[in-house]
Amino acid sequence: MRLILLLLISLQLFSQAKRPDTVFCDCHQAKALTINSKSIYGKTIAPKGFGKLKEISPSKQKTTFAFEKEHNSAWYKLVINTSGELTMHIIPIKTDDDYDFMIFKSGKNNFCDSLLNHKINPIRACISRDKEELNGKTGLNYKSTNELVKHGVGPAYCKSLAVKKGEIYYLVLDNVYEKGDGHTIEFEVAQPVLFKGTVTDDNNKAIKAEIALTNQKGDTISIQNTAIDGSYNFIAPLAKNQSYNLNFYNDSSFSFTKSLTLADTLQLKTLKTVLPKLKKGNKYSIGSINFVGGSVQYLPRAIPSMYNLYKLLKKNPGLRIKIIGHSNGREMMDENGIIAFTKGRATSIRNYLAIQGIDEKRIEIDGKGDHEMLFKLPKATESEQEQNRRVEILVLDF
Repeated sequence: MRLILLLLISLQLFSQAKRPDTVFCDCHQAKALTINSKSIYGKTIAPKGFGKLKEISPSKQKTTFAFEKEHNSAWYKLVINTSGELTMHIIPIKTDDDYDFMIFKSGKNNFCDSLLNHKINPIRACISRDKEELNGKTGLNYKSTNELVKHGVGPAYCKSLAVKKGEIYYLVLDNVYEKGDGHTIEFEVAQPVLFKGTVTDDNNKAIKAEIALTNQKGDTISIQNTAIDGSYNFIAPLAKNQSYNLNFYNDSSFSFTKSLTLADTLQLKTLKTVLPKLKKGNKYSIGSINFVGGSVQYLPRAIPSMYNLYKLLKKNPGLRIKIIGHSNGREMMDENGIIAFTKGRATSIRNYLAIQGIDEKRIEIDGKGDHEMLFKLPKATESEQEQNRRVEILVLDF
């Protein structure tokens, strides 16, 4: 009886498991997707063949920015539900699959017929094989400046696309290889936001600085430089319900990172940022090198700040530092255990810097356990608890 019960539970769990989404190999059958600020489709089954019609070829499109031919294609009709800047990540299940893509703007209801008869060209296309290892990923991002990438070795991503609510686009993916697997597609539509402010040192003197806007994965969205008077003024896209970091860097000052969301739009127009000069004996809070709870693993969005610390050490060979780790509570550890644990967090950052080429002899480590929490438990919010899980930097020599 027990065995039968176990079999029934197993069958129920199997039936509840999410099956791969279907793909459609012809334009007329394109899968309709409503694109909001954040939309994910997949994982899918593998595209098998080109369907009933070969709708894409350089001879039809009269452009080198087209598939050599349709191999194993999947068609999507993208219905834009919010205005902004569209980015997209096509993520193959099998990393050695070779997915190319093309995006067309639809101005008519009979787009698929027009595609066949009137030789419509894509507004975005990436047909290359990337020279860097990205595990087969391709799509649209903010970093790329190319709207179209043709055959051969080249970038894996094209430039993001400005879209408006109500517009319709057609996306076709083509896996060059037979017996491939499916894919997942991640879409994001962000809003343009004005960033305006000044950067000074701790004596209120204007300084030049590099400003990098990064997302919660640590990806760089925009890099800007201040003018001679320390001012900056630029527009960059932010998505709803996402967190970002604004990273400020100067060769002879301690870097600073500000966390932000789309809700901070008004504040971002009048920012005044102070980057303190490096001084022996001073302790600096980075503010963005935080860790997974109960772990010595730093969060992905900490990487840009860690890289700024590397640049500072590389630019200033006489700079020696101590990295001090902190925790958000004892988590069942005794005094010795919590101190060792927070030293482990400091060690993780030292290891990162060493991999970048910084001599470990220039870096000491220490741990304060839970003795210097910024926010006390149990009243601390989840965000405040994350800020407790941090490292600070003490300048030993400069």
